[in-house]
Amino acid sequence: MFEEQKENTINKSLMITDYKQLEKLGKWKDLFENLSDISRDLMFILNEKGEIIFVNTFGVSELEYHKDELIGKHLIDLIDPSDQLLVNSSISLAIKNDYTLFEAFLVDKYENTHKYQFSIKAVKKNDKIIGLLGIAKDVTYLRKLESELNNLKPKLIEANRLITLERTRSINQKMMLEELNSMKSEFVSNISHELRTPIASIVGFSETIASDPNMPEEMKQEFNMIILNEGKRLAKLINDVLDISRMETGRMILNKSKVNLNKLLKDVITHEKAAAEEKGLIITLETPPEEIIAEIDEERFSQALHALMENAIKFSSKNGRIKVILNNLYREVEIIISDTGVGIPEKDLPYLFQKFYRVNRPDSDLPGAGMGLVFVKQIVDLHKGLINIQILNPK
Repeated sequence: MFEEQKENTINKSLMITDYKQLEKLGKWKDLFENLSDISRDLMFILNEKGEIIFVNTFGVSELEYHKDELIGKHLIDLIDPSDQLLVNSSISLAIKNDYTLFEAFLVDKYENTHKYQFSIKAVKKNDKIIGLLGIAKDVTYLRKLESELNNLKPKLIEANRLITLERTRSINQKMMLEELNSMKSEFVSNISHELRTPIASIVGFSETIASDPNMPEEMKQEFNMIILNEGKRLAKLINDVLDISRMETGRMILNKSKVNLNKLLKDVITHEKAAAEEKGLIITLETPPEEIIAEIDEERFSQALHALMENAIKFSSKNGRIKVILNNLYREVEIIISDTGVGIPEKDLPYLFQKFYRVNRPDSDLPGAGMGLVFVKQIVDLHKGLINIQILNPK
């Protein structure tokens, strides 16, 4: 390659053939040598054969050579074989374009390779090339760092992805906690109201009876009945709260036995019939002709059914209908309770079984602490069952 360069340039260039010819470089010689004394890079000059005719002291020391060992040595002899073609073509480019920049591996005296970045410039005088000046910087450590950085980039990207994911989860968890705290505050407010109402009735009617010894017996019995009913309502509310607490802490144990579901549903409807008739509601029951026996905790399951029936009665308009269906699916049993109630906003459906959640109905003042469906779902979950709500005409 260097011989080809010689053929292309010998007639139009004055090339350097020995160190004395550095004088022909004029000011370039002085500048180059002065610069080489303070440079921490490898600096050299090549003749037309590609031989080194000048190299700085620091450059040779980095390659473990003495200066006299490299003077007259061919540049290609110092290049790793894998990069020799690259160096040849780069030298040709420097001669053609006056300047070139490339990277190649140099081999030191003890056969160790070092990555260098070369800058080579052709020096001209009277538009003729009179020499090639070269500076090479050892970038071995830099390229090693870049390689390690490139290897770390996928891990960094994955780490950033995980951090972003965890940050998103943290934000979602924070939002959930804030929502839970909001629902808890609303629950405390609702339960306080639900407790205050029966207590106020009990205290008020008791004080009335105590302050009026001449109260007619009929009125006294009526007030006593109100006190009794409010007391039962208060006890039921407290028991519901305690039951939910026991379920969540795993302290509730089911006492399972074989129960006739046909009969259980009839008993529940009979018990709720009076409350339904007060609102003019019609309750119908559809069951298969055969008896359906299930192994359940009869008391707890009955509580869940009563809660569902009470919910249907509470939110059904006057003169509406409630339909209870029992289906035998052989391996499973399905109980459907449908009503012509006020409905539930579609946005509230995903939260109906969450603790502390209560549907906000601006047009309704129906009482409730928002625990009914939570209690029902936990009973069903304890029986390894499934409960869901479907709104045929969501509002």
